[in-house]
Amino acid sequence: MPTPYDQQPRLALLIDSDNISSKYLTTILSELPKHGIATYRRIYGDFTDPQAASWRKMLLDNAIIPVQQYSNVKSRKPGETAGKNATDSALIIDAMDILYAGKVDGFVIVSSDSDFTRLAQRLRESGMLVVGMGRNQTSNSFRQACTTFVNIEHLSSLEDGAEKVTEEEGVVTTITLRDVERTVAGIVRYNDGRGEETLLGAVGKGLHNKYPDFDVRTFGYTKLTKMIADMPRFEIVDKGNVHYVVFADTNDVQASIAAFMRDRLAKEANNTMSLSQLANEVYQAFPNFKLKDVGYTQFGKYADSVKGLRVVGANRQQVRLVK
Repeated sequence: MPTPYDQQPRLALLIDSDNISSKYLTTILSELPKHGIATYRRIYGDFTDPQAASWRKMLLDNAIIPVQQYSNVKSRKPGETAGKNATDSALIIDAMDILYAGKVDGFVIVSSDSDFTRLAQRLRESGMLVVGMGRNQTSNSFRQACTTFVNIEHLSSLEDGAEKVTEEEGVVTTITLRDVERTVAGIVRYNDGRGEETLLGAVGKGLHNKYPDFDVRTFGYTKLTKMIADMPRFEIVDKGNVHYVVFADTNDVQASIAAFMRDRLAKEANNTMSLSQLANEVYQAFPNFKLKDVGYTQFGKYADSVKGLRVVGANRQQVRLVK
């Protein structure tokens, strides 16, 4: 059920026109309602500059207020934008004025400029929601300073009907699928240890808290449910209208591993082999097996729990098949 209008976060949308192309405005405005209602809609730059011409009609059509900032200093360096710092300063000053006015719950800062990192940090220190929107080139420092970071360059390509773009093909992100799997496993394992079930929503929140630029769309999905369900280590359990994340049924896997180890030891002289060798062969035969998922941190402890096996030797580095 959608959140009532008067209960949605009030946001200040602040766009750095020197750093973001007008072609991304549709993507920005489409993404905005997912985070709240923009009560402030402002864009900063020198709109007398011919390079800003593409913004002018779009601002009028979308009720975005332009904040004119003339270039205080003209650059003589080829390719360098004049007055860049003046635009940044105007945006930062307005952001602080809006913060102290106390009329918003958060900010949407649209820029790929790392110079806004400290602003994002300061706003979060004041309890503000900070949504960053920028291109692939956005530095990790700005991404991490935000509550949530959205890659508008990638979203724009998806809206244009482009094929799935993977991280290796150019989508810059601080997180990989392996990172996602490890983080989800840690959340589920922590809750299991406390005797609690893991809500899908808690997993999503944990991922966003750890990785502000986490977005299932980056990995070719539209829903977190489907993304996690496609990971062999996890299952989605539905109870009514509530989704829970659990480790995939490990009973059958453990039975297969136990049978594998007994069969392997039966072929060895004296039915004994080194613990490290056995562990290596188990991991090769069962690449998706994770020791922590079955409640152990040491392979020796796990092997000792298997019926018919004993860990032996002065340093407990051997495994023996026993009757």
